[in-house]
Amino acid sequence: MNGIIYIFGVGIFFTIFLNFAYAQTVGGQTTLSGDLQNNSVAQDILKKIEQSKKWIAHIEKRNFDNSQRQFELEEKRAEVLQRLQEDIRKWEEIWGYYTFDKILERALENHPTKDTDSIYDHPLKFTASKIDAGRTALQKVLLDGGNPEEARDAFVKAAKITRAEMLSANALYNVLNNNAYYNQQILFESDGQFKYEISGAELRKYYQDFRTNPEYLDSNPFDSASWEDLSKTSPTTECRPGHTLVYRIHASDYVCTTEYTVEMWVRHGMGKLVDESFVETEPVNLKKLDYDRVSKKVENLNSRIQDMQEHYEKKIHDAKLEYKSLLTEITDEQKQAEKLTLEKFNNSQIKQKQLSREITDIRERYSDLEENISNDQRRIMKILEEQYVQDLDGFVGNYSHDPELKLVWNMGIPVFEMS
Repeated sequence: MNGIIYIFGVGIFFTIFLNFAYAQTVGGQTTLSGDLQNNSVAQDILKKIEQSKKWIAHIEKRNFDNSQRQFELEEKRAEVLQRLQEDIRKWEEIWGYYTFDKILERALENHPTKDTDSIYDHPLKFTASKIDAGRTALQKVLLDGGNPEEARDAFVKAAKITRAEMLSANALYNVLNNNAYYNQQILFESDGQFKYEISGAELRKYYQDFRTNPEYLDSNPFDSASWEDLSKTSPTTECRPGHTLVYRIHASDYVCTTEYTVEMWVRHGMGKLVDESFVETEPVNLKKLDYDRVSKKVENLNSRIQDMQEHYEKKIHDAKLEYKSLLTEITDEQKQAEKLTLEKFNNSQIKQKQLSREITDIRERYSDLEENISNDQRRIMKILEEQYVQDLDGFVGNYSHDPELKLVWNMGIPVFEMS
């Protein structure tokens, strides 16, 4: 580039020089006049001037072409970017149809009442809440300077739904949609399994529909009308004569029904009597469901331990009574044997010396028998105790490593608590 500037400079210098020396330019062409026409130096300079003009024209043309190409390139770039943005917008519109937000919108729009939830709304909202939690975690990592991999890991950790969460959510949504009793759902473990040895009796009471129970129908032949008033009741409803207002826990509503039904519902934890001391049950949610589930498990486990202890104590008590009765019989037999021996002596059938020997034999024989019975009693008691300890350890061992539970000992008796 410096060479070009130098040539330009030389060209301008000689042009000025030639202008003073009878040089003239006609139609863009520089010519010489006078003596300069035959001057070789002037001719050489003239050639260089013409060459410089060509160079200048070529450079100007090239710069113009480059500018034109740059302009066209920028236009193409803008056009491609606009098309890309349009494609992205169309893709987002297509994909957006399948997002949880759009699914929820369509569910609400198609819902017949639009002010209540359908059976699908709760699971969708739960899933959407997990995705929102993941997005929030991702943005936080990025704002804190984290790299994309850390942000992705944070999203996965916050947005993932564990099997235990899914089972708890399904249990709760069954309750909210009146497909199951709340007190039924809390009987199942976090993995969805049902422990018959601790909850079987709890669940069996739900197998019976009290409204189809013959005894109930015999006692309440006109109660069918109470089920027609479900939508009309509230905490302040006044029931017709012979009926009582009760809050149904599983359905979170109020109904007027007979005192007989109210008594059964209250007894089984399915309802609450609406009176001055009534407090409406706390709205159910996943946190409460899990708390109540673990609480019920602790209650049932401790109840099972108490049943085992009571069963053991009863067997010990029964065994003691049995051996006590046996010893009483032995004592009575001994007394009867001694009495018969004395009667023989009184009737002169035996002498004094024989009497003493027979009484001694009787007492020694029954003393050995009593000792054997006592030893047998201690052996049986030991067997019962060992069996009780073995059964108790086996039962407690099944739950001692449960992360939801804490095992403590109270006066030698294992007790479960919530961890």
